[in-house]
Amino acid sequence: MSIQHGKELTLTTPLDNNPALVPLHSHDKRPEYLIYAGIVFTVLTRFYLYEWISLAHNGELQELNQQIVIINQILVDDVNYGIDSDVIDSVLRTVNSIKIKNIKHLAELIDEISNNEDDDYIRFETESKKFVVISCKEAKQSEARILKQNSIAQARNENLR
Repeated sequence: MSIQHGKELTLTTPLDNNPALVPLHSHDKRPEYLIYAGIVFTVLTRFYLYEWISLAHNGELQELNQQIVIINQILVDDVNYGIDSDVIDSVLRTVNSIKIKNIKHLAELIDEISNNEDDDYIRFETESKKFVVISCKEAKQSEARILKQNSIAQARNENLR
């Protein structure tokens, strides 16, 4: 109900209960992240979007649990030497040519590929067609060192372990 010029008006508005591809609120949740070979992956949120990226990703979910995964930063180490800084703040598209659904899917793929003796390398591709190729063996060897150098307790947040 609203009152305008002394007369009551009844206003109606549609309620949008559909989840957004880029969540509106995340202040009540710990950030989701995953670190692999010093590459920090996180989920695109509205706060991140406002800070770094245009509103081009303000779309609707194609699948339940879909998320946009971002390469947030590179924690410098020999394992990732030579990775161009222009992949920072990029949207991750695929891992070994498999399209990423969400950060949990990324964690599962990294675990599967890293633990498969037939896969020597893992290849990340961004939406802008840039590639990062990492040796699985070197990534495993570097994890503890990278975490210690950067005072990070875990390579993943609790729901990705």
